[in-house]
Amino acid sequence: MPVELLHVSGVLAGVTCGLVTTRFGPRVIGSDARIQAIAFWEVARYPLNSALFILVGIQLPAAIRALTSVSLAQAAIAACAVSVAVIGTRLLWFYSVPYLVRFLDRRPQQRDRRITAPQRLPLAWAGMRGAISLAAALTVPAVTAEGQVVEQRDAVVFITAVVIVVTLTFLGPTLPTVVRRARFPEDEVKTAELTLARCHMSSAALRALPELARRFGVPEAATLRMAQDIEDRRAPAPGSTRRRESVRRLELALLQVKLDTLRDLRDAGRIDDIVLRAVQEVLDVEEVRLGTKAHQPAAESSQDDPARS
Repeated sequence: MPVELLHVSGVLAGVTCGLVTTRFGPRVIGSDARIQAIAFWEVARYPLNSALFILVGIQLPAAIRALTSVSLAQAAIAACAVSVAVIGTRLLWFYSVPYLVRFLDRRPQQRDRRITAPQRLPLAWAGMRGAISLAAALTVPAVTAEGQVVEQRDAVVFITAVVIVVTLTFLGPTLPTVVRRARFPEDEVKTAELTLARCHMSSAALRALPELARRFGVPEAATLRMAQDIEDRRAPAPGSTRRRESVRRLELALLQVKLDTLRDLRDAGRIDDIVLRAVQEVLDVEEVRLGTKAHQPAAESSQDDPARS
C-alpha cells in the first residue's frame, strides 16, 4: 500500500523489503515464526513460480494477437536483436569489468574473491529472463493520463515475451553443462565460517554459564554436565532429553547468548547470511524444543505452570 500511494516501483520495493528483512529479521523475528515461514515457502515457491511462468505462456499468444503497431516480422527481428543484446551484455560485463576491478583494487581481500574466467561463465550464462521482465513490460500503461494511446506498447510486450522464451529455452537447458565445466572448488570458506560460528557460540555460552547457573539456582553437578554438553555441541547435534525447569530455563538463557553472538559475528562481517541462517535454523529448532522463546526475560518468576516442567 505505501508503494502504491507513493507511485514507486513495486519490484524495487519487494527487493528492498527482502534486503531489510535479511538484515534485521534475525533480531526481530521469533524462532517459531522462522520455522513456519521456511516450511511454508519451501512448498509455496513451487506453485508460485509455476503460476508466474504460466502467466508468461498466457501472455505470449495474447501479445502476438495484439501486435498491430508493427509487423510480426519487424517485431521478431527486434526481439532477436534484444535477446542477443541481453546475453551479449552479460558476457561482456563479466569478461571486462572484473579485470578493471583487479587493476584498480589491489587489496588482499579483493584478490581472495577472484575467480577464473571459466568460473565467471556460469554467472554470465545465468541471465534467463522471467516473470519480473514481463511484469515490467505490462506496467507500461495502455493510455496516458491525458487519454492518448501509448504507441508500440504491444511491441514492447511482444519483444519482452520473446526474450523470455529465448533465454529460457537457450540458456536454461545449457546452464548445468556450463556449471559442470566451470569446476567450482568446494566452498571451504563456508565450512570455516560454520566452525567459527559454533566455536564462538560455545565459548560465549561457557563464559556466561557460571553466572546464569547461580541466577537460576542450578546445582553445580548439573552445571558441569551442561558445560560438557556445550563442549560436545560444537558439532551441531542438539540433544532432546527432558530436563528440570531450572535447567531448561538455563538452556534458554544460554541459547540467547549464542544467538546474540551469532548475530554479532554477522553484523561484524565475520560470517555471511548463509552461515547465519544455517546455524540459526539449528538454534531455532532447539529453542522450539525447549518450549518457549530464548529472549524471554531471564528474571521471570520461577512459579511457572508445573505442567511445563
